[in-house]
Amino acid sequence: MIRIYVPQITERLRYIFHYVFDERWGMPYDLTDDKEFFMHDPHPRKIIYAPQNENGTLYIQALPLLFQTDIKKQNLSLTWQQDIPLCFQTDDKASLLPFDVFAACFYFLSRYEEYLTPDYDAHCRYPAENSFAFQNKLMHLAIVDRWIDSLAAVLKSHFADLTFKQKPFTFIPTYDIDVAYAYQNKGLCLTLAGYAKHLLKGEFSLIKERTAVLSGKQSDPYNTFDYLEALHAKYALHPYYFVLFAARSRFDKNTVINNKNFIALINRLKENANIGLHASYASSFDKKELLRKEKQSLEKAINTSIVASRQHYLRVRLPDTYDNLRANHILHDYSMGYVSLAGFRAGTCHSFLFFDLQKNASTSLRIHPLLFMENAFVPLNNTHADSLWEYLKPYVDEVKKHKGELITLFHNQSFAQDKQHAPIKTLYETLIHYVLS
Repeated sequence: MIRIYVPQITERLRYIFHYVFDERWGMPYDLTDDKEFFMHDPHPRKIIYAPQNENGTLYIQALPLLFQTDIKKQNLSLTWQQDIPLCFQTDDKASLLPFDVFAACFYFLSRYEEYLTPDYDAHCRYPAENSFAFQNKLMHLAIVDRWIDSLAAVLKSHFADLTFKQKPFTFIPTYDIDVAYAYQNKGLCLTLAGYAKHLLKGEFSLIKERTAVLSGKQSDPYNTFDYLEALHAKYALHPYYFVLFAARSRFDKNTVINNKNFIALINRLKENANIGLHASYASSFDKKELLRKEKQSLEKAINTSIVASRQHYLRVRLPDTYDNLRANHILHDYSMGYVSLAGFRAGTCHSFLFFDLQKNASTSLRIHPLLFMENAFVPLNNTHADSLWEYLKPYVDEVKKHKGELITLFHNQSFAQDKQHAPIKTLYETLIHYVLS
């Protein structure tokens, strides 16, 4: 056990110490703000986390962030110490580290910077380009995990008998079912509208393909679930399917939710996978009441409680989206990633509890960081699969290095049997073989 003195025990401080010592290391610790008790305590493993050291005990210099309750701009700058990027630098040479490791970790895990931006993209999402990691070319690094490893090394050098528990590396393949079928199970009106659209655009090859599928001469190109299930069986994978189960809208083009074949498909997938809700576009914060309806509808259709979700289009607005998930008894979110870029949005490849900065309180909602979705490779789609893997491999290696959760996002239509999707399919099989070998 380590005993830690702080001048004030705050909610932010409780959160980050629990995360580092308890969740990541499985290490007992005692936090106290009783100076007299701490000074006279004979415990052999003690450190101080405070703005300044007072008695020569091992010490990490604290900056103000964890003792504040408001949200305001933090003036961050980047420096490097060997292969470790640093921010929240400190100036006391007596400090065990040259930066406030706890403030830095908290800043990234709480997504502090996302509360400060007035700029959003066309879908009202936080743009990767606004982030400190992107602007400093750090997207490929799990910087929170590197910081925690640095802290562990320093503590181990002073307390040789410390033990740090480590979780095993895990691979969690996930899929978003936005549109289960390209042509089947659309109903007469949508089918006729599809033909009309092809005709107006001169898409005669698609008219031929649609007709072949509907006549049973060809399989639906989006119905790739047999392939995925065979892949999971071959490699003993237990994936997550996030199902869009909402009223159709401009951005939600899923199969109508009362379609018997669609419901049968989800129940079939449920036998060997987890099912989560792919919450509709507007449910994130525009029309939050939709989340409850969609969750209840999906639970009724598959007779299973839904405890995990991912937002359609990865639309997350903090804290509104996560407040809504918690209000509807969602325990796990898989939306913490970027649409157009691979990387570590929260600086980590490990799950963590959401800290609501507006309420200044930790919550029970667990965030599972997403490394990438295949849309990140759309600009590279004409590239050979080997080149795509060369781009992605360093990100995967970073997750393996830190024994984190490798969470990937693909859509069922990305495995269609055509030339356009072949590089993505090859990339996925290469990735699976690599992480499991």
